[in-house]
Amino acid sequence: MRRILVWEGSPVDPIGGILGAVVFGAVLQKARVGSGAHVLEFALSIGVGLADGIVGAGLLWLLMRRLRPGEVLPSLAQLAIVITVLAACDIARDDAGLLAAIIMGLAVVNLKIFDLPERRRISELLVQLIIGLLFISISATITPQPVAEVALPALGLVAALVLLVRPLLAYLSTRGTGLTTGEWCFIGWMDPCGIVAAATASTFSTQLATQGIGGASKILPVTFLVIVATATLYGLTATPVARRLHVVQAPDQNAHPPG
Repeated sequence: MRRILVWEGSPVDPIGGILGAVVFGAVLQKARVGSGAHVLEFALSIGVGLADGIVGAGLLWLLMRRLRPGEVLPSLAQLAIVITVLAACDIARDDAGLLAAIIMGLAVVNLKIFDLPERRRISELLVQLIIGLLFISISATITPQPVAEVALPALGLVAALVLLVRPLLAYLSTRGTGLTTGEWCFIGWMDPCGIVAAATASTFSTQLATQGIGGASKILPVTFLVIVATATLYGLTATPVARRLHVVQAPDQNAHPPG
């Protein structure tokens, strides 16, 4: 059960980000050039994003091989490469940079050639700083009025996600895996929304609103409320629910405290 919950985010978040970027690009292209010609424009954007994402992942791999681990410079160089590739993609094709950045992130997280423990500490520090800046910028962008306008529908969406969507997905995806009823119920309970939803929503809503697409201004407030509600709910109830379902793992007596 623990492995399922830990590894669920590794493929699901990037796949969700890619699907979101694909749909986002399709909506923008249709709004710009009309329904007749948007297919070719959309396909070109996807192709540029995929190609540049693969090239960027190759550049990151070369960087990992040449720079020594344990230094600050490699992590800063990684960040510079990602920003450069994203900007180059957006210059070549509008909105292709997001897909390229997602492809590069997917490669770094899942390919063994990037799994270097010496660099994890600095990379984790960069991730924490960027996540903090992202949520601060989102909070500064949202005003109380649009949040109040979508509060009730957003809470209804949270209820549907928590009580219907997540349990159903957990049941369908874990059938035949040998999990106990308690483990299945706990997996069906845990589904906090976080960084990927925040990053994509902040990007999508601004550009969709610029194109005059109806309802775009509500994306960010709804996403913000969903993130806050699910993180609070699961954070406060994870331990009590785990104890209630008898899925709490006994502490390892042979384990040593981290030094």
